[in-house]
Amino acid sequence: MQKWFQSTAAIFTVFFVESAVLGSWIPRIPDIKAQLQLSDFDLGLCLLSMPLGTLFGLMVAGRFLGRFGLRKGCQVFLPLWAGLFMLVAFATNAYELAGFLLICGLSVGLIEVAMNTKADQMETSLSKRIMSRCHGFWSLGSMAGALLGGTFAHFGVSVIGHFIIVLPLLALLGWYAASALPEDTESEELTVNYAAPNDSHTDEKSEPFLSLPSSAILLLCIMPMGAMVIEGAFIDWSAVFMRSELQASPLTISVAYSFFAVVMAIVRLSGDSIAERFGDFNVMRISGLAASAGIALFAMAPNVTVAFLGAALSGMGVAIVYPLAVTAAARRSSGTAAENVAALTMVSFSAFLLAPPLIGFASEAFGLRWALLALMPIAFTTFLLAAQVKPQS
Repeated sequence: MQKWFQSTAAIFTVFFVESAVLGSWIPRIPDIKAQLQLSDFDLGLCLLSMPLGTLFGLMVAGRFLGRFGLRKGCQVFLPLWAGLFMLVAFATNAYELAGFLLICGLSVGLIEVAMNTKADQMETSLSKRIMSRCHGFWSLGSMAGALLGGTFAHFGVSVIGHFIIVLPLLALLGWYAASALPEDTESEELTVNYAAPNDSHTDEKSEPFLSLPSSAILLLCIMPMGAMVIEGAFIDWSAVFMRSELQASPLTISVAYSFFAVVMAIVRLSGDSIAERFGDFNVMRISGLAASAGIALFAMAPNVTVAFLGAALSGMGVAIVYPLAVTAAARRSSGTAAENVAALTMVSFSAFLLAPPLIGFASEAFGLRWALLALMPIAFTTFLLAAQVKPQS
């Protein structure tokens, strides 16, 4: 029992720290935007660099993790993610901001694959569902980071001062938590055979590398994209929306995102038992409807109160879509669990990071409200493809 508690506490903390870094960034985006005098379009271009870096990170993650292992990968890449994000505070123009976010994107791609695949393997070894709770702690981390960042902003602490104080502490906590993870087993290798079926070298192992999703899991990879897009939108644009459209204060901005995150965390922390009671398919359909309605309510909110309601409904809707998708991918008979989880991570997390810059471009053309409202039909795809979480051969 003690070993189980230590192992789960460690992986929960890893998820918490990874998102706390991102959460620290959320309430400071308007400050960076104002300091560098960026338009919505300029900010969108800068934000685009993070998903580009993440895509590259996801592509090379298998190579690094196959060599070092999942536990060692978490030990290295989690502190690296926290440390590199300090660079963002020192950007003096849009080009530097884009470059720093590109580097940060590379590091977060590596830790995303490491911690999600480690969580999946721990589920198998413990014979107990923990994926939803892992992502619940991810939500708690983003909420804590956002609240702390909003407090720093409220009291006039510069972005540089804020990041120098908080991020090294998160890096240290991340390393300590990753060091407490259980040792890897042989089954936790991320080796992926890239050879084609008719290739004469199919009996040889290629270097570990992430693969694109196969046709067998393509729809499953697409299914959570709507939820991931909404989550990414709240991280990068809820603060800008609350300030520009509703004239909210920095502290109110951080509370609004935290409201979204805390509802998401509550649902995720109880998500494993919810899925067991009502079934993954039913939970996924309700989630798709809630996410679609929530983002529409938030986008059209006439005041802060309605925006809070939209944020809460959105948080409830997106909460356990991705955790359920990860579990479904890991249990597909086509491909290995590591291959399927890696492919799902690449598609879903790329959507998560690509959405914010695309929202910036749409906002420049049509306004931020309409750009956010356009996410509603994308979120509805989760409802339409909910059957993908059912057991399939």
